[in-house]
Amino acid sequence: MKNLWRIAGWEFRNRFRSRSFYFNTFVSPLLFTVLLTLPIFIFRYEPEISARLIGVIDLSGKNMSNSLQTDLNQFYRLKNQNPEYMIMKVNLNNNPFYSQLQAEYDEIRKARDSITTLFEAIRHERTSYYQQTAIPNREFLMQSSYEKLQSTREEKELIEVELERFRANMDSVYGTDARQTADSLLMARVLDAYLVFPPSFVNSGDMEYHSHKSAAFLETTRLEKILQNIIIDRRMANDNIERIKIRRWLKPINIRRYQLEAGTTREWNFYAQFYGPLIAVFLLFIAIFTSGGYLFSSVLLEKSNKILEQLLSSTRSGILLAGKFIGFGCLGLVQILLWLILLFLVQYSGYLPADQVSYLTLNNLALFILYFVLGYLLFGGFFILLGTISPTVYDAQQYNQSLRTIAIMPALLSLLVFSNPEGQLISILSYIPPLSPSFMIMRIPLSPQSLSSDIIITIALLLVSGIIIMLLAASSFKNLVLLQGRKPTLSEWWNAVKFF
Repeated sequence: MKNLWRIAGWEFRNRFRSRSFYFNTFVSPLLFTVLLTLPIFIFRYEPEISARLIGVIDLSGKNMSNSLQTDLNQFYRLKNQNPEYMIMKVNLNNNPFYSQLQAEYDEIRKARDSITTLFEAIRHERTSYYQQTAIPNREFLMQSSYEKLQSTREEKELIEVELERFRANMDSVYGTDARQTADSLLMARVLDAYLVFPPSFVNSGDMEYHSHKSAAFLETTRLEKILQNIIIDRRMANDNIERIKIRRWLKPINIRRYQLEAGTTREWNFYAQFYGPLIAVFLLFIAIFTSGGYLFSSVLLEKSNKILEQLLSSTRSGILLAGKFIGFGCLGLVQILLWLILLFLVQYSGYLPADQVSYLTLNNLALFILYFVLGYLLFGGFFILLGTISPTVYDAQQYNQSLRTIAIMPALLSLLVFSNPEGQLISILSYIPPLSPSFMIMRIPLSPQSLSSDIIITIALLLVSGIIIMLLAASSFKNLVLLQGRKPTLSEWWNAVKFF
């Protein structure tokens, strides 16, 4: 027993003084936290440099550029209160073919307006004939006015068909040439982006967004929100709904999120509720694999350097292995203690309001430490087993990487856990021992209901599987650790572990 604590103390002191321990304790968590949260700050607090110029190709005929500019000015401004977006309608004034079409279109439209005025005058005149029964030659006047009305209507319909055809031709030319113009302005960095509103935009809601960026999520989300209100406004106006009612109906809402937890209602913060448990998973991962990694490298290094032969000559394999396991396990607990001290200092300084991270309770802290101990028991057993049977350092590192990939997999499914921490799939995955610590550390603070049964089941599964793996590892260490140059065969390994 004296050798046990001597070995544990030596392994603890040796690694506690190493640079790698402080790197894994302070630098690695900081890097993980920065990598997780930096995209949020970049996305939300992107520096404002100047107004963005957005081009508009409007084929809908609904004057979308003016409406878009008005609403953007209302909601989005720079810090100096200047508009954040400037809308520019893409014109083809320098295109001679389009200018000729525009001139011809204007002439046809004037002719249409003129004949429409004549048509309305004839119809008004004919109405007066109906109303004044005492007019001389009333029947003749009514018949002649009817013929003129018919003739004028036919001429009006023909010219409207011609105008519509001309309009479609112009839209085709404008749509093609305006895109080329907008693309050239985009390439020259004059435009930051441009929008294309097709003729059916008001009815279909389909439009196009062109920019240099492959994924301008923030800008397209803003434009989608603004245009949604504009198109609803236009549709309501087409249905003859009063403008004042439209404005009242389209008034935006503001949702404040609250969560009932332990009989207390508190405001819900997405980033604190989601990233807090996710960061806790990474800390658990670092703690387990720092201690487990030291255990793994210690066995592997002493085996390759043949130091184990000297150590086993002065103490039993079980005492040696237990000393290493306890020493590195205590190192992981010290690592967690240092994190708790830092967390207390951050909370005490006011940078982390306690009401936004209500899951930081003594109960959850105890569960975090318990899952660390059980996870360390399981993965430590795997590390000892793999370090014992690995013939080369290269093979051992491959096994090490595979274990790390399995352990961090729950973090890749964090969105599923966040959306439904009590879902059947997540619950089943939580019962797989290598995944249990990470999944449970995420689920416990996110679940609105108590997970007592899942906690008991996962703890039991981790304890049983950890003891089994540790016994297999201890037996392999005792019988196979001195095997050099080759991997033990399956029969050799079975003979080494079948009696534990």
